[in-house]
Amino acid sequence: MHALQRRWRTGAITEPALLIEAAEWHERMRDADAATRVAFARWQGESIERAVAYDAVRGAHDRVRSLAEKPPLLSLRQQTLARTMLARRPPRVRWRVVATGAVLLAAAPLAAYGIRAWTAPVAPPPAETFRTGIGQQADVTLADGSIVTLDTASTLQVRVSEGVRRVTLDGQGWFKVKPAAAPFEIGVRGRTFVATAGEFDVRTDPDRLRAFAASGTLRLVGDSTTLALPPGRAITVTDEDVTLRTPADATRFTGWRTGALQLDDVPLAEAVGEFNRYRRHPIRLADGRVGALRVSGAFRTTGALAFVDALAVGFPVRVKRDSDAGIVISAR
Repeated sequence: MHALQRRWRTGAITEPALLIEAAEWHERMRDADAATRVAFARWQGESIERAVAYDAVRGAHDRVRSLAEKPPLLSLRQQTLARTMLARRPPRVRWRVVATGAVLLAAAPLAAYGIRAWTAPVAPPPAETFRTGIGQQADVTLADGSIVTLDTASTLQVRVSEGVRRVTLDGQGWFKVKPAAAPFEIGVRGRTFVATAGEFDVRTDPDRLRAFAASGTLRLVGDSTTLALPPGRAITVTDEDVTLRTPADATRFTGWRTGALQLDDVPLAEAVGEFNRYRRHPIRLADGRVGALRVSGAFRTTGALAFVDALAVGFPVRVKRDSDAGIVISAR
């Protein structure tokens, strides 16, 4: 046994063919019958080099299993899963890709780098980007166990590893942040929200950003000040103003997760903009006068046609549908 340890420490195993042969025996021994075990004992006992090679392969596999849930490899598996899910491939292909990714993660160090590759420190994962298309939603599970649900046409850039929890959002996301020692940072339009745990809705628009704290405390961190957003409070930030308030109905912020769209006395232009976020062929307004009409109601995010029909019945507007411009709303 001491001879084996001395030869392993001094790097006596240098023959790739022997390592490959040992790896093949390792796979065969996973479901070995009596005859296979006898053949393996004969093979291993023929030389000390074979015994040492097999011991090295077995140790490498044990190392792979011990690293399986470490943040870097967990993040890589999540990246593979999310990319496959967002690509919207058929289920059979999706599962094949994920399974292949898992096998490659386990086998590549043995095939490409040898046993010594696992003695080097694991580098932190690079930033990874996830996107949803128009009308699409997706859950992204991060390496720390936090979950981000992305709404339509949103982009999330992720960098999560040991000691680092940082994402950048363009669009809308529901953040379910797991508690951890490192703060969770959400970058939006040059500003940063910070949390330690809780559930938050964050959204960016061309002229503003807004956030709602369902649970936990979300802090907006500036150059010299920090603004805390406690549970039940919402914040809207434009270039010049920061507004804090307690919404009477949180559904306006969170309803999209179940496909609900709540409109509370908003300009028609804003209401149309909400529906257009989920449409490949946007509704158009003929002029600013019609866009200033105030509307209220509860709809589905996919219920643009029902919304337009309601407008035509209850408001002084004309609705025109054609193949080129889609839906155009004008004042009567």
